[in-house]
Amino acid sequence: MKRLYMLLVVSLLFSMWAPVAAQDATPEPGGSLLAELGYPELRVTSDGTTSDIPTQLEAGRYHVILENTSEVDIDLEFYQLPDGVTIDDLTAAFEAAEGPMFIPPDFFFDMVFNGGPSSYPGETGEVVLDLTPGEWVVNLYTYDPETDEDSNIPTVVTVTGEMTEMADLEGAVEIGMAEMYFELPETIEAGPQIWNVVNNGQQVHHVVLSRIPDGTTEEQVLELAGSFFAPPATPEAGATPVEPSLAFEDVEDVFYTLLFSEGQENWYEIDVQPGTYAMICFMPDPSGTPHVMLGMVEVFAVD
Repeated sequence: MKRLYMLLVVSLLFSMWAPVAAQDATPEPGGSLLAELGYPELRVTSDGTTSDIPTQLEAGRYHVILENTSEVDIDLEFYQLPDGVTIDDLTAAFEAAEGPMFIPPDFFFDMVFNGGPSSYPGETGEVVLDLTPGEWVVNLYTYDPETDEDSNIPTVVTVTGEMTEMADLEGAVEIGMAEMYFELPETIEAGPQIWNVVNNGQQVHHVVLSRIPDGTTEEQVLELAGSFFAPPATPEAGATPVEPSLAFEDVEDVFYTLLFSEGQENWYEIDVQPGTYAMICFMPDPSGTPHVMLGMVEVFAVD
């Protein structure tokens, strides 16, 4: 089974978007802004073949730290399956997927996705997230971009106890997602900061943040995405294909999140530099249409 959001077409664009090491935008924990919040630490160390996450935890808000000692990319995906659906069912559904216009199985939209950290080889990723009572699947996903090989190591974690009411984190930059738009503050300043990414919509969403040339418009970003997702038009005799005004090599990936269901949220530390950025959601709706093609793009400047 591929990484969930990869089979939902994100990786297909990542392979064209000119990548920048996302960890450059995410400071290392240990004196980090997230560590200073004082939440209980849930540290997972992985060499790409094992996961040492405990199988039982108390409900609460955790500072999750993923130490990647391997030579591959690693995601730590938190999700809950609907009643009657097994990990094998999920695996089979995604292994059967083909093409960029993947239509998720019906039960996909009944799953609860709660983000999680990501880390590049030899790096450390971190998030703060809430674990509510119940059975959670914590999937250690590995991906080798050189060979295109991947693996999944799911662990069922039983979360017990009661979830106490948590106070809002003051000073966090609120990044909201809904159908089909992002909610951002009027201004975002450069420098290290905590982002609170929350899904206020009903569909599953996520964030891909890319730096784009100054002056780029949302229409140009949509045009570029459409050049990948839209079926090629039949050219008229003698017609010259029209290239998008924004090219994939003009775009630099800076940051991304895993998937969020309605009401779920994570907190990240991110160090954004001055410039122009595009925030995009590539998730498909139930028809298989990527959210970006439904207008879920936000272009903004960081001062």
